[in-house]
Amino acid sequence: MAYKKQESQKDENKQKQQQDSSCCNEDKENCNCQHEHDEKCKCEDKECHCHDEKNADKECECKDCKCQENKPNLADEYLNMARIIQADFDNYRKRSIENIKQAKRDGMISAIEVILPCLDVFKKAKQMIKDEADKKGIEMVENEINNSLKTLGVEKIDTQNAKFDPNLHHALSIVEDKTKPDNVIVDEYQAGYKLGDKVIKYSKVIVNKLKEEK
Repeated sequence: MAYKKQESQKDENKQKQQQDSSCCNEDKENCNCQHEHDEKCKCEDKECHCHDEKNADKECECKDCKCQENKPNLADEYLNMARIIQADFDNYRKRSIENIKQAKRDGMISAIEVILPCLDVFKKAKQMIKDEADKKGIEMVENEINNSLKTLGVEKIDTQNAKFDPNLHHALSIVEDKTKPDNVIVDEYQAGYKLGDKVIKYSKVIVNKLKEEK
């Protein structure tokens, strides 16, 4: 009798499982039964691995799965990455151009600084030479060097009747000449030169300084 009761219980359980399975197959999404498929992706009873890194470039195999809606747009990511790389390269190119210009400028200044003392020698030589023909020859060489420097953008700092400017001139001494304005350069001891806005060599000058009347 107990054996028949057990067999009957098994038949009832089996029948109940078949009914539950039929219920779930007909309407999985609306089924409230607590079955194994409730813990898995609702597409063909498969666990969804669409968001795994290795499957990032693959289409979702699940049927009617919404995973693709949340999938990142790789085309936009690659485009943004390319824009960042392009911007970095443009900045690098601009810095390289500026560095080349600065290196060229520094090299030019170094060469000019070697030549400038020769012009000071010409000035002293002209003061010592008495023969006008010889002096004229010295002036021709001096003018040729000055013209060559001008082609490089080097300019002589003006001192004739100019006001003393500490950014351009170095005062070696001062004099008091009431016939001339205050703070005016009265004599140039050594010429100065600049390349653009950069002073290569300051002019050494003598400045007129009037005393303040009490």
